[in-house]
Amino acid sequence: MRYHGVDLHKKYVTVSIRDDGGAQIAFMGREYDLAGYVGRLTAEDVVVLEASAGALYWAERIAERGARCVVIDAYRFCIIRDSWQKTDRHDAINLSLALWLAESTGQVKLPVVWQPSPTVRELRRLTGMYEIINKQIRQLKNEVHGVLLDNGVRDHAVGEKLVEAPGHSAELLASLSLTPASRFCVQAALRQLLALGEEKGLLQRRLYWTGRPLDSDVRLLMGIRGITPLMALVFLSEVGDITRFSSARKMHAYLGVVPRVRSSGGTTRTGRINRASRHLARSLFTQVVPHLVGSSPSMGKFYLELAARKGYGRARIAVLRKIFGVMRRMLLEGEQYRGIEEALYARKIRAYERELNKAEVEQEVA
Repeated sequence: MRYHGVDLHKKYVTVSIRDDGGAQIAFMGREYDLAGYVGRLTAEDVVVLEASAGALYWAERIAERGARCVVIDAYRFCIIRDSWQKTDRHDAINLSLALWLAESTGQVKLPVVWQPSPTVRELRRLTGMYEIINKQIRQLKNEVHGVLLDNGVRDHAVGEKLVEAPGHSAELLASLSLTPASRFCVQAALRQLLALGEEKGLLQRRLYWTGRPLDSDVRLLMGIRGITPLMALVFLSEVGDITRFSSARKMHAYLGVVPRVRSSGGTTRTGRINRASRHLARSLFTQVVPHLVGSSPSMGKFYLELAARKGYGRARIAVLRKIFGVMRRMLLEGEQYRGIEEALYARKIRAYERELNKAEVEQEVA
């Protein structure tokens, strides 16, 4: 076997290769032909890459050659993170040495990163763009409200009418007393909101189309009140393979809905939730907590009792933990939600199928 430590960069890679005895048998300082290097790999090669932009793509190409590829988290790999000599050469050498030790002797445990399937990777790319568009929409809406306040328009409902229907706002905007610069800025913001709204609709349908391999799981999760097809796909793309979490708590930590815990001298303190995690599912589900609370009487009772003792902020996060745990069990066991509302569920399914049909037409036109 040959053990390759690859320090991946945008334009080139630095590679250190070791044999079965751990001796370095080859070193490539700057290999610009990455495709050519991957094309020379065989089933006798094991490669380690740091998780970075493009790493998962090249991991798939390496696997296609019959070689085995391991992707690691560089921030948890102390040999590189705490290295005194942080150079491409030393990183590649340390990677190949650590890989050889892990594979041959078991003296080192590599912080391996889970490699999502192509479908999950595509969904994550689309949900990332969805998050960017939503952020731009929020910024533009806030800008419109701010401009109106600066011009003495204190009725929040006026601003809401403008930003929620930017394509039908000319008459309302004309009735407002704004300075020329303010009027121009509001018009510019409304034009952008209109364009972003159209892009958001296209992106949402593309998400539905891309998530067709997960259709059965999407329909299963939609049985919970408040969960739309989009939210189901976001959850599925965030967690990936649900079976890789041995417990609900580990999944909760991954999704950022458990508090940090500090324990010393017999004293344990819980802090705020861990935000260094996948966060989109947490953000979207937080917005529909009132619907989730109404999904079952027990959930509503749990939320109200906890809110009275700990406050609404902690109660919302606790509801997310319970819902995520329920969704995990549903996916593992293939069971419908016990509190499913059949009429509501049927309407959601019909709307979902209409959007899928639109997405299919858009794909054919494209």
